[in-house]
Amino acid sequence: MKKKILFLVNIDTFFVSHRIGIAKKLIELGYEVHVVTNYTRHKKKLSKQGFITHHIDFKRSSFDINNSFICIIKIFYILYKVKPDIFHLISIRSIILGGIASLILPIKSFVFSITGIGSIYLNNNFISLIRIYLINLVLKMIFFRSKNKCHLIFQNKDDVKFFKKIFKKKKKKISIIKGSGIILKNNKFFKIKNKLPVILMASRIIADKGVNEYIEAIKLCKKFNFKGKFLLIGDPDPGNPSKININLLKKLHRTGFMKYFSFKSNILKFIRNSSIVVLPSYREGFPKILIEAAGQGRPVITTNVPGCRDAIINKKTGILVPPKNSKALALAIMKISSQGRLLNKMGKLAFNYAKKNFNIVDVINQHIKIYKNLL
Repeated sequence: MKKKILFLVNIDTFFVSHRIGIAKKLIELGYEVHVVTNYTRHKKKLSKQGFITHHIDFKRSSFDINNSFICIIKIFYILYKVKPDIFHLISIRSIILGGIASLILPIKSFVFSITGIGSIYLNNNFISLIRIYLINLVLKMIFFRSKNKCHLIFQNKDDVKFFKKIFKKKKKKISIIKGSGIILKNNKFFKIKNKLPVILMASRIIADKGVNEYIEAIKLCKKFNFKGKFLLIGDPDPGNPSKININLLKKLHRTGFMKYFSFKSNILKFIRNSSIVVLPSYREGFPKILIEAAGQGRPVITTNVPGCRDAIINKKTGILVPPKNSKALALAIMKISSQGRLLNKMGKLAFNYAKKNFNIVDVINQHIKIYKNLL
């Protein structure tokens, strides 16, 4: 009988962009793979590839009590019906809802993927502190219940330290896997040949990704008569606590201040056509856009925060700037954009660093090893 692995993830686009390679390998090895998520565009595609799909209407709002309750009931029913050998929960939200749903079920083993600490942990107001306290209590309960048959996957050392305050785990049950990897066989170094520098930011359109700082940095660059093109690519996230009014971005696009586009499936093409990729995020797990940039030989400017700083070698493959500092971001953009040789040197180093550290084959093999050890 086939071993069953059930993935629980907030939305199908994230699963396809960050976990599809792992899941395909599992099918190749003979596993029965279930994917429980909010399907927006990939349900038919995944079904055709051999995955068993289950739709759950995850609301993007962090604390929709009614929706959360309904999701827990649906997850409980799916778990009861499928009886997976491994239940792999991806992201804090999935861990909370899926963890609660599984509390009274005899789940054989768990894998918890911490892909970042989430917007709620970045706020320090009174309401947020109460929510954090309650979330931590729930996580402690979930981790305690599964302590003898689980493995936790983090993307950076800072998140490991952060969560050690919440749970007690032996080192052998914790792994750090740096991001979701990239397919290197499709990647080759493309020299930067732009006459005018092209600056690209690609992320979800929320404040916590540093979108506001990017806009302010563009203003400063233009104030100093910087000659370059600025692009912003990504979908809005209206349910996120740090959501941004998309109408503002559309207005900036219409006026020629910058170019704004919604999510692009061919993001590698935009990266290759850029000179620099920026991500002024407040905190990350391990941002895929930065390893994609490295894989295409593009230097990056990002913030000196967990996740972001783990993806580059400062002053060699990219530049670190302080978080929430649009002036430092603007100065870094203007400084390295004006030096063509430096850009290509950093880009080449970034490309070599990606080949050594971000190969998706290594990421897949690490996951497969974890699954086999739990079975």
